Amino acid sequence: MNFFNKLKKYVDLKLWKRKKEKEGKTTSEDLEIPLTFKIGCVGEIVGEEFEDIGHVRYEWGGGMWDECLLKFKDKKKWLLIDEPNYILFDDEILIGPKVINAGINFINNRKIFIDSIRKATVTNTSGYAELKEGTDVKVYDGKDENGNLISIRKYLGKYESNVVLRNGRKISRFNIEVYG
Repeated sequence: MNFFNKLKKYVDLKLWKRKKEKEGKTTSEDLEIPLTFKIGCVGEIVGEEFEDIGHVRYEWGGGMWDECLLKFKDKKKWLLIDEPNYILFDDEILIGPKVINAGINFINNRKIFIDSIRKATVTNTSGYAELKEGTDVKVYDGKDENGNLISIRKYLGKYESNVVLRNGRKISRFNIEVYG
C-alpha cells in the first residue's frame, strides 16, 4: 500500500470517527449488521486502531471459524471470529513440541487447563496469513490459572515443530468498529 492510500485511509477513518461521535453510541440495530473484515480494512478495537492484513478460515467436523491477523501500532494480533464470540489474542509464544492432554498441563511454568481439543484444517487464506491452505492443526482451548483464555495450536505434517500458545480475551462486539 503506497503512502497516499494510507493517508486516505487515515483521513477517512478520522472523518468516520467524527461522524460516529455525532450520531451517538452503538445501538441494538448495529448488532443486526454483521461485522465485515476484509484485507486492508481499518478500524478500532477497544480504542486501538488496526489494519486487517490477513485471514484464515478453519473447518472441523462440527463447523468452522475465521481468524483475522490485525496489525496494530506496536504489534500483530489474531482476532478469532466465531459469531457471536470474538476473542483477541494479545500475544503468541512459540513453545515447541509438547505433549498436551485434556485437563491440567504445565507449560512454560504456567498451569493451563485444557477443556477442548479438536483437529481442524485451514481451508482458505488471504493476505499475509502465514499459513497455507490444507494445513492440518490440532487446537487445544482452555484457561490458565488467572482465568485468561488460552489456545494452543499444534500444526501437523511438515510444520509439526511449530507449536504456539496464544493468550487471549473475549471482546464485546460493541468494542469493535470496522471501517471499509
